[in-house]
Amino acid sequence: MRIRRELLVGVGRGASVVAAVAVAAGILAAAVVAPLPEVETDAPSVVVQPAESRQLRVCPGPLLELAEDSAEATTATSFGAAPVAIAADPADALVEQAPVEAPDNPASATDGGPISIAAEPGAVDAGLLAGAQSQSAEATSISGFAAAACTEPATESWLVAGATDVGRSGLVFIANPGAVASTVDVRVIGEGGPIDAPAAIGVVLPPGTQRVISLAGLAPNMRSTVVHVTSTGGPVAAALQHSVVLGLEPAGVELSGPAATPATAQVIPGVVIVDRRGVAPQEDHAEGDDHPAVRLLAPEADTVAAIELIGEDGEVEARIEAELVAGRTLDVPLGTVDPGSYTLLVTADAPVVAAARATVLGDGDDPIVADLSWTTSTAPLLDGATVAVPPGPGAVLHITNPGDGEATVSVEVDGAEREIGVPAGATASVDLSPDARVVLTGVEGLHATVSFSGDAELSSMPVSPPGPLDAPVRVYPQ
Repeated sequence: MRIRRELLVGVGRGASVVAAVAVAAGILAAAVVAPLPEVETDAPSVVVQPAESRQLRVCPGPLLELAEDSAEATTATSFGAAPVAIAADPADALVEQAPVEAPDNPASATDGGPISIAAEPGAVDAGLLAGAQSQSAEATSISGFAAAACTEPATESWLVAGATDVGRSGLVFIANPGAVASTVDVRVIGEGGPIDAPAAIGVVLPPGTQRVISLAGLAPNMRSTVVHVTSTGGPVAAALQHSVVLGLEPAGVELSGPAATPATAQVIPGVVIVDRRGVAPQEDHAEGDDHPAVRLLAPEADTVAAIELIGEDGEVEARIEAELVAGRTLDVPLGTVDPGSYTLLVTADAPVVAAARATVLGDGDDPIVADLSWTTSTAPLLDGATVAVPPGPGAVLHITNPGDGEATVSVEVDGAEREIGVPAGATASVDLSPDARVVLTGVEGLHATVSFSGDAELSSMPVSPPGPLDAPVRVYPQ
């Protein structure tokens, strides 16, 4: 009996253990099946406005003509001045102007050269200093109209423009407005890939000076170029002059500033198309400048880019896909487009840089291209921005809203203020007069460009946000 009792006790204990395990398994299964309470919180953060620093912009200076003197075939010489307009908020702020030496331009003493505009800390609201220049050209090998925004110096710039094949020439302007020397690397990428140009690597740029580098000297016989400028020791301001000659006739000029840095989405607002000339997007032999196109480069990886051509009302007029090979530029024709103003939205899985080209014909029974423009991709604006409008034909401010909700923007032109609504995905346009001072508020996340269009004249310049030194910073305290 004792043995039987011990056996029964053992069996009872075993059953208890099995029961306990079963209960625990049931509880665990219920916990897995039953929804757990969700607890979610945002990391605490605060937006901090950095202490105001000295604001600085650099205007690239007048257009240059190569080989004006046959004895100096590689010398680039100016043939007139480029007037500069300045805008700041408040309007009565003290803005200093200082020349930047241009030793590569023999005529800088008479025509002037690059100009730096600056405001001391506290004189101008953070990021609300702007400058722009313009010039009409009627030289032997250059004609047309070119406007350019005065840019904030940076350690990296992407110039998406230019060509060096027959009849095309390009000049890279690099200015160092600082007090210390900069060491600059100029790398050119074309349709065949990166160009080996050791002479443009490690260029020492003394303080307060501008260098001019011939694009053809670095990358001859290229149809599609992107110039990547980087610097150490101090930031520099870069621009690219692109001019065209067809036969013996000059056929346009543009002075293009930096495009937005590589990103998987690029916005190009205010692309002005003046006639219905075009080349089908699938044409792989589309050469020359007489049709609208978008230039793309994926610096890091192969990708497929989707290009949407969007009217001012937000309607998508065309959608094009293009395969990009990493490190090779591609010009994609936009097809035959009705005259008007458009926004280009470029999206891809890998970062890209982008700019759009357009042209205008001259007069006559068999007109040729008279001028061209490059409209660069732009970075999203902060809440406020200023725009300086230099002299030029038909100036128009284009404000694009790529977001999902309507934006209400305050536009102050020479002290007169009004509000305009910019629907989601659409663009609002504001006609401007030369030398106007424009102050924008409520434009955070929007993109803007100023275009110029007249008889045989076409140009474009971006409205850019301030650099990281002046931009607000979101801080996550520990």
